[in-house]
Amino acid sequence: MHIEFVEISNYRKLHATRVDIAETQTLFVGANNSGKTSAMLALRQFLKDKGRFSTRDVTASNWVTLEKLAAGWSDPGENAVMDPEAFNTLLPALDVWISVEDSEFHHVAHLIPSLDWSGGKIGVRIRLEAQDFASLVADFLNAKRNADLRVANYKAGKENPPEGFSLWPKSFQDYLDRRFRLKLRAYLLDPKKVVVPENDIRAKPQRLVDNCAPLERHPFSGLIHVREIAAQRGFADASETSPDESINMSPSSSGSRNRLSNQFQDYFRHHLDPNKDPTDEDVSALGEFHMAQSAFDHRLEAGFQSARKELESLGYPGISNPKLSISTNIKPTDGLNHPAAVQYDIGGGSDAIRLPEDYSGLGFQNLISMVFQLMRFRDDWMRVGKLSARSEGEAEAVIEPLQIILVEEPEAHLHAQVQQVFIRKAYDVLRNHEALGENAAYRTQFIVSTHSSHIVHEVDFGHLRYFKRLLAKEGGIPTSEVTNLSMLFGTEDATTQFVQRYLKATHCDLFFADGVILLEGAAERILVPHFIRNKYPDLAARYISLLEIGGSHAHKLKPLIDVLSIPALIITDIDASQKSKSVRPQPNKGFKTGNMVLKSWVPKKTEIDDLLNEVRVPSHTGKGGGIVGVVYQRPIEVKNATDAATVVPSTFEDALALSNIELMVKLHGVTMTNKFAKIISDGTSAEKIAEKLYKRLHNYPQKAAFVLDVLSTTDFEEFEVPAYIDGGLNWLSERLAQTADAQT
Repeated sequence: MHIEFVEISNYRKLHATRVDIAETQTLFVGANNSGKTSAMLALRQFLKDKGRFSTRDVTASNWVTLEKLAAGWSDPGENAVMDPEAFNTLLPALDVWISVEDSEFHHVAHLIPSLDWSGGKIGVRIRLEAQDFASLVADFLNAKRNADLRVANYKAGKENPPEGFSLWPKSFQDYLDRRFRLKLRAYLLDPKKVVVPENDIRAKPQRLVDNCAPLERHPFSGLIHVREIAAQRGFADASETSPDESINMSPSSSGSRNRLSNQFQDYFRHHLDPNKDPTDEDVSALGEFHMAQSAFDHRLEAGFQSARKELESLGYPGISNPKLSISTNIKPTDGLNHPAAVQYDIGGGSDAIRLPEDYSGLGFQNLISMVFQLMRFRDDWMRVGKLSARSEGEAEAVIEPLQIILVEEPEAHLHAQVQQVFIRKAYDVLRNHEALGENAAYRTQFIVSTHSSHIVHEVDFGHLRYFKRLLAKEGGIPTSEVTNLSMLFGTEDATTQFVQRYLKATHCDLFFADGVILLEGAAERILVPHFIRNKYPDLAARYISLLEIGGSHAHKLKPLIDVLSIPALIITDIDASQKSKSVRPQPNKGFKTGNMVLKSWVPKKTEIDDLLNEVRVPSHTGKGGGIVGVVYQRPIEVKNATDAATVVPSTFEDALALSNIELMVKLHGVTMTNKFAKIISDGTSAEKIAEKLYKRLHNYPQKAAFVLDVLSTTDFEEFEVPAYIDGGLNWLSERLAQTADAQT
C-alpha cells in the first residue's frame, strides 16, 4: 500500500495541482515561491494536523467568487445562490489516491467505494467546508446588516462622513477571519472517474455525486502514520546561551526545543521509561536509583539541620504547624533535563574531554538531530520498547501499514557533502527495523522539499517533482503547477540517457533557477558570468543557471527546458559549413549551418544568410509557456589601422578579439593569446585579420587558456561584450523582468 498521487485544490498557490508520490522517496524542487512549501503544508494540515486552517489558506483568486456568492445571499431574487456545494468547492481540498494490493483489503475495508470494487486505487477527498451552511449564511448576513446599519447611523449624523469607513465584517473574508465556521470532512471518490491531468500537469478533480455523505471519522486514522521535520529548526550556539540557561534550561525555554537532549528525553519517555511496565532490568535499575536518592535525602537532612533549627528559633512553624522537611523528587528523565545531557567526546584518552551539544557546529547539530528524529519516527511507528506495552484492558495498538515522513529543507547549515550523505542514508534509516527492510506489509514514503542542487544530484530524476510558477492572467493571481520528471526521463533512448548523465555530471541548480543560459563552450562558461556581474546589474540580481552544453548537444535539453518553462537563452556558434566542411561564415556564399539548435529548435533555419538576416533575437515559446531565445555570431564592423570592414566571427573567441582590437594587442600569455596579439598588431586588413584568427582557432585551439589570459588582464573591465552576446543578455534581462511583473 502506498500513496500513488494527491490532487490539491484551492490551497494557497496550488489551485488544481496533481503531485505524484514515488513509492520510496520524493523530492519537491523548484524556484523560490513556486509552491513547494504549500504542498508540504497541505499534506501536514490534511493528514497530520487534521485542521488549523485559516482564510489565508484559500487560493487568493477564489475570494473574488466567494465574495460574489456571499453578496448573492442577501439578494432574495433570482440571483441568490444558496447552494452549499457551490460554496464548498471553492475551499481547500486534498484528494488522496492510494494503491492497494489484494492482500491489504482488510486495511481499507471502510474506504471501499462500491461493491463492485475489485482492487487497485482507492480515493478519498478531505476538504474544508461549512460546518452548517444555513447557519453560516444566517450569521454572516445578520452581522453584515448590523454593521451596515451602525455605519449608516454614524454617517447620518456627520456633515462630511469619512470615506471608506466600515465596521466588521467589511467582507465575507473579514467575517471568516474572526468566525472561522469551517471544518474538515472526508468523502469517498470513484476510481473510474480519475481524469489524467491536462498536459500531464493541471489536475481535474472529480465532482462529488449529489447527496454524497461524509465519512464518520478521519479516513486515515490507523492507516497512515504521518511525521514531520519542519524547516525552521532553531539550533542554538553556545555563545547564544545565557549564564542561567547554561545551568538549567527547561525544554520549553526559547531556542531549546530542538536540542538533542530534549529529543533524547522524549525518546526515553516513550520507549525506555523504567516506570512503564518495568522489566527485571528496570526493577534493578529503579532499586539502585531509590538507594541513591535515599542516601542523598539523608545527606540533605543533615546539611540543612542547622538552618532548620535557626528557622524554628523564630517561633515558626509553631507547635501546631507541620515541621519542615527536605526531600528530593528525582525522576530518571531529570538526568537528561539540561543542556549538557548530550555531550561530544573530543579526545583526551582515558580522561575524555567532553563539550555540551551547543559547542558543536550548527551543521553537525542539524544532521544528528534529523537522523535521530527519523530513528524516533520509525520506532514510534513500530511501537519499539515501552510503546509496545499495554495497560490492563487496553486493546493492542495497531501499527499503521503506511508511514509518511515529511522533511523541509534538510540542507540547513549542512555543507554539500553532508547534504548528499543525508539524502543517501535517510531512507535506509527509516527502514532499519527487523519488521521493515524489504517487507511490503509496511511501507514508508519519504517526502522532502529542498533548494539544494547537491541533494537533487543524489536522487534519481524519476523521484523529482518540479514546482513551476505560472504567470498570472490579467487581473488574476499567480499559481503553480507540478511536473513529474519521471514522465520526462522515463524512457531509455539515447537522448534521455545523455540528458540524465549530463545533469548528473553538472550542478542541478537548473531546477531552482529563475532563468537559464545554455553556453557553447568553456570560454563562454568562464567569461559570461563576469560579464553579467560587471555590466548587467539587473541580470546579476536574478538566480541564473549557466550550463555549458555545446551547440551539438543543447537541443537535447529541449524537452526539459519546455517543462521548466523559465526564460532560457542559448549562446551558441553559427557553425558555417559548405559540403559538410567547416568554413569561416560569410554572407552570400550559400553556406549552411551545422548547428542542431539553429536547425531543429530555434529559429529552425539552415541557410547562413537567413540566420544573418534575423533582425531581433530569434525566440520560441515552448509547450509549457517558457520562452527560449538564441544568439550566435553576427556581422560586426572591425576597425584597423589600415581599413575597416564588416566581418562575421566564427566563435566566441574571435568575436571577443575583433570587438576589442586595441585591448588585444596588449595581451600576452599562452601561445594562442600571443598569436592573436601578433595577428592584430601586424597592421593587415580587417578581412585578413578575421581570416587569420579563424585559421588559428581552427588549427590550434587553446580557448580556455586564452580566456583566462583575458580574465587576468588589468584591463578586463574595459573589454566590450561581443554584440551578439550583449543582445542576448539584454533580451534575457527583459524577459525575466516581464516574468517577475507577471508573478506579482
